[in-house]
Amino acid sequence: MIERLYRDLPRNLRLFERALSLEKEIYGDTYVSSRAVAEALLCPRAAAFRAAEEEVEVFARALRDRVKYAAMLGVADAGYVDALARRAMRGDRNAVKALLRVGRDLGPGDISAVLPKLKEEFEAARRAAGKVIVSAARGPVRRAAAYVKYAEVYPYAGMGHRYGDHVFYAVAGVGPDHVYLFRLARSRDRGRRLALAEGDVAAAAFRKSNIKLHIYVPEEAIYSFSERPSDPTPRYRALIEGVCRPGATCAFCRYREVCECVGDIPRRRHAGSQKP
Repeated sequence: MIERLYRDLPRNLRLFERALSLEKEIYGDTYVSSRAVAEALLCPRAAAFRAAEEEVEVFARALRDRVKYAAMLGVADAGYVDALARRAMRGDRNAVKALLRVGRDLGPGDISAVLPKLKEEFEAARRAAGKVIVSAARGPVRRAAAYVKYAEVYPYAGMGHRYGDHVFYAVAGVGPDHVYLFRLARSRDRGRRLALAEGDVAAAAFRKSNIKLHIYVPEEAIYSFSERPSDPTPRYRALIEGVCRPGATCAFCRYREVCECVGDIPRRRHAGSQKP
């Protein structure tokens, strides 16, 4: 049930908004994606805007994952979880509170038993996408199509890395000693830099000692990198502080209309004032 609700997130957005509101009220947690952490490399202020904009979506994924893993592990009865989800949809506050507790304490070691099943799910998705033409798609559809068609076969899972009252959430392929990320990028070097920052979050969340990256540059190649992770907490702090970093990225930043850093400064001069 929770899987279906998540898959139709736009229609069920209000449910997840209520759940997030209750999560904050009870536990005080803020959810941030690994992609927002990577954006902090360019501008912490833009990263903070992005984190706030997508928090409901990130939280919905985290809730879906932990409830799903709990049911797969037998920690929670699937029928009970489905009943909670139905009651939560009808606005039952106690059902939402109970749903928030399901799988809450599961860590990377706990979900190792479900990794083979998660790998099978990805293999099934790849077979279903066998006839997809990646070059014909655009935007998020193209990224999803490329991911399913070209990414290596792994069990893909989500896990959070707690830092204070923030949960930095990463979704990655989980290997024996490494995490794996596949990313679509316009250039190899920029794609590697941002994906590695995401990989640092994933490695911390899953407690792995290596990161494997595949960077797909359309009409060029898929580049492979193997890296050691670094401490992601400096980027966490930068994102939380949200200090604007004026530079070349300001000219095409999607938050430039609301960023107080830009203010009344002429865009052209502001954008060229400092390199990121």
